[in-house]
Amino acid sequence: MTPAFRTLLALTGVLLSAPLAAKEPAPAPLPDLAVMDSKALAALFTEDDNRWKREPCTFGAPVLAALEAKAVRPVPVRRLRLIAEALCADREKRYADGAQLAVAITTLTPDDPATGLALYFARRLEDAASLIAILRGLDDAALGTLDKDDYWSVGRTVAGLGRRDDLDALALEWASGGKFAFLDTALHEGIAMAGLRAAAKAGRGDLAEGLLVSITSPVSYIEMLRLRSYAPFWPQIEARAGANLATIGDEHVRAARARLTNAPEDRDRFSEAAHALHYNGQFEEAIALAQRWRERAARGKAIEEGDAWALNIEAYAYDSLGQTRKADAVFEELAKYDPEEHKWVVNFVINRASRLVGQGRWREGLKATDLARKVADAHGSTYAKLIIANNRACALERLGRPDEATDELAYLRANWKEGVGLTAQGLLCYGLRDEATALLIEGLRNPAARDRTLGAFATDELDLFYTATILPQASDLLAAYPDLAAELALHSRPMPEAFMPQAALKRVARKEGAPR
Repeated sequence: MTPAFRTLLALTGVLLSAPLAAKEPAPAPLPDLAVMDSKALAALFTEDDNRWKREPCTFGAPVLAALEAKAVRPVPVRRLRLIAEALCADREKRYADGAQLAVAITTLTPDDPATGLALYFARRLEDAASLIAILRGLDDAALGTLDKDDYWSVGRTVAGLGRRDDLDALALEWASGGKFAFLDTALHEGIAMAGLRAAAKAGRGDLAEGLLVSITSPVSYIEMLRLRSYAPFWPQIEARAGANLATIGDEHVRAARARLTNAPEDRDRFSEAAHALHYNGQFEEAIALAQRWRERAARGKAIEEGDAWALNIEAYAYDSLGQTRKADAVFEELAKYDPEEHKWVVNFVINRASRLVGQGRWREGLKATDLARKVADAHGSTYAKLIIANNRACALERLGRPDEATDELAYLRANWKEGVGLTAQGLLCYGLRDEATALLIEGLRNPAARDRTLGAFATDELDLFYTATILPQASDLLAAYPDLAAELALHSRPMPEAFMPQAALKRVARKEGAPR
């Protein structure tokens, strides 16, 4: 076997991540594939390991088809050819064809199913039934390879299509059927929360304690203590949370530290440990942990997304301590990374701009949105672009330039279901209280938009991640709009004072015009 062909076979293990779609570059002409032998075809294919993904229609599929016809071991090559054809189907928006190709890949190599690809095309088709069927059809081995980002994407899509209860029921099946032994531990908490909702609906109080064991994040307890979908289990949730969420916060820190100790080079676990400390009000310790990234950098280690999230937490922890300039410096450091090399930079240039606007630093924030928009145009979701439109609209209003925000408000209105809280806040910056209220009521009444809408009413004290903001909030409307308050009360209750998180109580308050 030639070295080139060995490289080709290694590529059959490539994992595909959504979104797949991108414009295919103008193809370079191909040689006459019919007259080339397998060695020459393999050499052509491996000249550039990524060309088949950049040009799946004009290079990947035809070259792999020619090579498959001459390969001694055709199955691995056929699998890669089917993946190239699926990429091509995505480029050409033939999502139904892509879904069939994902089935063909799984049929060809059942021990290595194309789960991520199948879920991707089902999401593109907005086919909730297929998404749930794909997950339900996973055997124990396939559950062990279920990617956490794929699962969260399915959850968002299914909820948006009004089928969250069906996914919750599947989560309860997994939890009660012993499937956690096979699933990535990073999925346990989210699946347990979904299972708890289903258990509440089914009157399965006997399952509550077992499910709560897998839920340790204070962020999750804030949600469960507020939303009425968990109401049957509020006494158990309250007992486990402890006053000011201190009991569960300490457990979360212990669990996150243990996971990091078990895999110290895992950058996602590094990030999770920093988040756990921050959520528990241990700001100095979160900063100290995040700064360990610089020890890795000194050893020549390249930054990974998990490192960047830990640095983001470092900045927010500095804000919580009132050390704003130190937080500024961390975000300036993150903004220097090349978004073409590190596509995750989009998260941090947006958080940088949003933080500045939320602190009332209008000119700095508006300027920061220029970079955020440039990066988001290439690598950002609709939600990311909504954050930027929100930030720009509010900053422009405070700077006395509302006429320049017409396009921002139009974008917020056009995409409000993707981020109803962001749209409502943008409208509130312009005093459009009636319009914001109408959107929020519609969102609460629409099962597909309800989850996002409920999130809009989480006040600063209940948001353990972001730096506190001085921008208007959806909750500001409740006293003046009884219809909105009544609709919200159907789905949520005020957070009981005894469980206000200790992290929020330890933060240094920020007001517009305060010394910085």
